[in-house]
Amino acid sequence: MRNILSRHKTTLKIVVSTALMAYLINKISIGEFVHLVAAIDPRVFAAGVGCFFISNLMGAYQWHQLLGASGVSLTFKQTFRFYFVGLFFNNFMPANIGGDAVKVYDVTRIGSSVYQVIAVTLLDRVLGIFSLCLLAVVATIYLARAHVGGPYAIYLIIFVACMIPALGFYFFKPLGRLLRRLVGLIRPLSLDTRIASILDYLGEFKGRKPLVARLVGLSLVIQTLRVFTHVLIGLSLGITLDFTVLCQFFVFVPLLSLAMIPPVTINGLGIREGLGILLFANAGLGETDAFTMEFLTYMVSVVVSLVGFLFFVSRRGGTNDDVGR
Repeated sequence: MRNILSRHKTTLKIVVSTALMAYLINKISIGEFVHLVAAIDPRVFAAGVGCFFISNLMGAYQWHQLLGASGVSLTFKQTFRFYFVGLFFNNFMPANIGGDAVKVYDVTRIGSSVYQVIAVTLLDRVLGIFSLCLLAVVATIYLARAHVGGPYAIYLIIFVACMIPALGFYFFKPLGRLLRRLVGLIRPLSLDTRIASILDYLGEFKGRKPLVARLVGLSLVIQTLRVFTHVLIGLSLGITLDFTVLCQFFVFVPLLSLAMIPPVTINGLGIREGLGILLFANAGLGETDAFTMEFLTYMVSVVVSLVGFLFFVSRRGGTNDDVGR
């Protein structure tokens, strides 16, 4: 029954993505899309690919630091491989969580507690969302003070709302106690014990403020690079950017990232491009420009994730000696 439901959910996501992309392709100018792609600046585009790769190299290092701080002993080579295999599955499974599940499975196969690795991987995600929203808050405040048109008060509420749970869990002890009481009510399948174990591992980081501060700083750099991936892809298409438009990227890209968290399409395909058209219209981008920029940015993530595919294939072929050490 579970397999049947999973297949139906996957089919529904494929249908939604296909329908959205078909609608958007009908909405834009195909001729203009082809012209934009044909006239792309390869050097700037390559810089965008490099920027995204470096962001994920640093992302692997951040996850490695979290694992080590939690007591999971891996070489960076192992972490790098596991991280990029997860990145590959993020792009080729119906939801981003699939890649995280693969990463957790890989690490636990070498002897670590599954709850420990889930906690670390969850914290890695939370750091990313928190840092991205923090950058967005700064950019939103600047744009609002500069009287740039747009519903920036609403954007600010969204970003702050996404940051509050992380801040509350880390700094507000009553919230942590309340969460544990609520978890204690979830008795089926021993979920109360399982979730409590994850919270215990997360709680270990509460007293390690210098470490968390360093990781937040690292995460801010990572998220800045990921925003700049969009910027460089836009520049490679000949899109003109000034400082105000650059700041808008730091608002719109986080909104796109948050919108793609609910698993309603195949890795956000269709949502990214459609919402990109709506948001970047405020930055003066035409529909075809915005669609092309966001679609090519997605393709960059797919290309970079193929590094993980090579690791995955080599492991299945028995040539990867990192698993099982």
